[in-house]
Amino acid sequence: MFIGGTNEYYAINSQNGQLKWVFSVLNGRFQYSTAFYSNNVLYVGCTDSYLYAIDASKGTLLWKFKTNEAIESSVYVYNNTVFFGSDDDNFYALNTATGELKWKYTAGFNVSSSPVVSGDIVYFASDDGYVYALEQGSGALKWKYYTGSIFNSSSSSIVGNNLYIGNRNGNIYNINKNTGQLNWEKQLGSSVEYSSPTILDGYLYVTDKNALYKMDAVTGNIIWQSYNSGNYSSSPFVNENYITVNSSSGNLTVIDKQTGNTRWQKTIYSNSAEAVSTDGTVFIGGGGSNYVYAFSENDGTEKWRFPMKAVTTSAPVIINKDGKVVYPSKSGGRD
Repeated sequence: MFIGGTNEYYAINSQNGQLKWVFSVLNGRFQYSTAFYSNNVLYVGCTDSYLYAIDASKGTLLWKFKTNEAIESSVYVYNNTVFFGSDDDNFYALNTATGELKWKYTAGFNVSSSPVVSGDIVYFASDDGYVYALEQGSGALKWKYYTGSIFNSSSSSIVGNNLYIGNRNGNIYNINKNTGQLNWEKQLGSSVEYSSPTILDGYLYVTDKNALYKMDAVTGNIIWQSYNSGNYSSSPFVNENYITVNSSSGNLTVIDKQTGNTRWQKTIYSNSAEAVSTDGTVFIGGGGSNYVYAFSENDGTEKWRFPMKAVTTSAPVIINKDGKVVYPSKSGGRD
């Protein structure tokens, strides 16, 4: 597994929690940007304004690219191109092998939402309130849609011709990915700026501060909602049977996908990171506890913990037993 800390990025054996390597920077934090794994290279942003390409086997630097502000956006790699946003209001496309700039597009404000590519188009949102669709080869604007509120780290999910995203005003939007026309919007109870929708088997899963929602992805109708007094602070991670979600009070909760009932819950540390679940294990950074944890998905039994000596609000990326790369819900890689 790969996960970031305050000024270090780690590779950890997901089976036993043993350290493989650590990559360090002098001034910066890897707490926000989720890495993308491609051809044995990790691409990850840092608050020191650099995008780093790291050898995933050795933890050595291959190249780095400087922007003008912190990088909180997660990374997406497609067609030999690294896509990401920066707090300098720009969205970047780099050559994967060399780190050379292919193009950049200037939005109206920070780009901390993470990109996703579908077909020839790359999609991202900005804190200027717009969702953007750009030609991934040239950076030319195809369309943009204004919602009137910032997105922060909420990132889009694309299924078929539909793009789903949420923002601070508490709305979930379903937008036609080809035209930028609104299909529907649904008002939830509070801000969705930190939660990215996940779509599976025709249902949409998302959190606002107070509840986890299961919605019909076609109509936007709510199937059920599960309340949480601790304030949800992450996107839900959804697999075949369960939903895993974390709250700002530090409650890690695994929920039955069909009923919305809680299977188990553990308190680890406030403001901990998004979880990833695969191979029957839930992996999560423990916020200010300075640990990374692995729990049994079935009953919450702790399998191992790794001391990072750093705040761990970064979300992990896992290569599971089948060799599949598993990304957190806020990363475009989940699609």
